[in-house]
This record gives sequence, C-alpha cells and structure tokens, in this order.
Amino acid sequence: MKTQHIQRQGDHLIVYFAGWGTPPSVVAHLILPHNYDLLICYDYQDLSCEVDFSAYQHIRVVAWSMGVWVAERVMQGYPLLSATAMNGTGLPCDDQYGIPEGIFVGTLSGLNDENRHKFERRICGSKSALTEYQQLSSRPTLAEIHAELTALYAFLQQDRRTDLITWSKAIVGTKDKIFPVQNQKAYWQDRCEIHELEGEHLLFPQFTHWEACWL
Repeated sequence: MKTQHIQRQGDHLIVYFAGWGTPPSVVAHLILPHNYDLLICYDYQDLSCEVDFSAYQHIRVVAWSMGVWVAERVMQGYPLLSATAMNGTGLPCDDQYGIPEGIFVGTLSGLNDENRHKFERRICGSKSALTEYQQLSSRPTLAEIHAELTALYAFLQQDRRTDLITWSKAIVGTKDKIFPVQNQKAYWQDRCEIHELEGEHLLFPQFTHWEACWL
C-alpha cells in the first residue's frame, strides 16, 4: 500500500485507512488534535505497511469503506486507544454483511471511465458533492483503481477472518449507496456502538476535525 506520514513530532498517532480508489486529499481539510501525527494508508495493491508504530504512546484508527478490512490486517496486535469504522465492515464482499458479491464483481468487471463516474456519483450523492470530490488533488488513474480492486478482490477471497482488532465505534451513513445500510447494521450490532449519521458513503465533508470520528 501507499502511505503518507504527516509528522509533527506528536506523541500520538491517527492511522487513516482510505476507501478504495480514493485519494488522501479526501481528509486534507480535517484538523489534527494537539500532539497527534497522521498516517494515511491507501492504494491497497498490496497490504504491506512499513511504518514503525512503536514511537507513539497512543494510536487511533479511522477506517473508511474497504479500509475497514485492511485496517484489521495492518493494525492487529497493536494496542489501540480507539478504532472507528465508517461506512464499511469486516466482510466487505458479502451478501449479508457487506457489498453483495454480484455488485462487487460487476463493479470490477465493468470498470471504465463512465462507470467510475457513476460510482463516484453514488459515493457523493449529489452533483455538487461529486464536482467537489472530482476536484480533489492526486486522484488515482483508472488503471490504478482497477489494479487496486483486482488485488482487493483476490485478497478477500483468500481471507475472511474478522475481529482482528477491537472496534469502538461504527459510523453508518443513512443514505449510503455503496455498503447497504442494513448490512452494516447487521454486522456491527453485536460488535460495537453504532452511530447513524444522515449522509452518503462519503461523510468526511461533514467533519472539520478528526475528533468527530471518535467522540
């Protein structure tokens, strides 16, 4: 995977796991708490994360969409102060608890510029939100997101383990058109607190500070 490490000599760290095909700039507007660094993980063509977490006293995880599954593999074994899942589950390709497999496979097999545009419109919900999203910097190419989704689908077929880390909160957007809301709620109901928020799959524009993800 790719990483961006924003180091401000903080004693604490927020590790953000991005959704599939999304740039780090999705969260560029969020204000970091005092004494925190930020590590952004994205582009999951592989799952290796060469970061030394031992320098930090406290670690908080914020994972969005497909990043929820990736976060469990990268962060297992580390003590976490909190872990927030946003519009995702530990079984992201699953008829009952994630994106129905037929839709997942169809997205992969039919991925082209037109379908990418339609997918991003469904992420954002409105034309104005889509325009803002598509103006973000460092958006990946179609070839990059196709390679990423191909790799993720292969990983998901090989590894269906869940609960590799302990989640403290799940934020569910009530208008999410990617991960069915009922599937998210079914997955999280016996695992952690569920916080429903009126909004689409992409919720970060509603936030100004990172603390909103765990408070």
